[in-house]
Amino acid sequence: MANERGSDESQDWGEAVDPSSGRVPGPGDIIVTSGSATPMDPLVGRDISSPLEEDESEGTIPPCPLWAMKETRHIQWHLLPVHERHDRIRVSIGSGDDTIFAIDDGRNHVVVARRVGAVVGECEYCLLGRVALATFEDLKQNKISPVKAFEAAKEITLCGVAVAEDVRASNIFDVARYPGIDEVPSEYRPGAAYLNLSEDLEITV
Repeated sequence: MANERGSDESQDWGEAVDPSSGRVPGPGDIIVTSGSATPMDPLVGRDISSPLEEDESEGTIPPCPLWAMKETRHIQWHLLPVHERHDRIRVSIGSGDDTIFAIDDGRNHVVVARRVGAVVGECEYCLLGRVALATFEDLKQNKISPVKAFEAAKEITLCGVAVAEDVRASNIFDVARYPGIDEVPSEYRPGAAYLNLSEDLEITV
């Protein structure tokens, strides 16, 4: 039976809340921004930490790429039985606009990402791709430069992440998908300058 907000029973859903309205979002609410083109395809937070931010105390990877990579990877490490867990990867390679972040995706693959740009206070964008573990090892050993990290990547996706810091919630959505790095606009590729955007990027998926 559906329960009203404020009842004693817990619920897994919430309401759309615009922070500019002055209302404080609660557990299960979806964070929206007036006039934003961001679709509501949320990972909705509760009043406790979600699995997507679980055990991330090292702070190696910023929230936008970290949440997007953990959402899009094929194998969720924290859901595996303990005896089946592979080595956990949280790595930052390179510096400045060349920086590439990487996390594990099973025993044989890694998800790589770079920060593309942001609409300040609303949404940040990052480029993701899935590469073989051998490619990641070459990156770590400087056999491949960070700017070439996506040359062998599959499932290349431009993602948007709208993070609400105060309620541990995030909306993560795909903006565009690309068959290869050559189809990615040059301003989104590794090595390009971080974009300070005045409006949301157009969603093409």
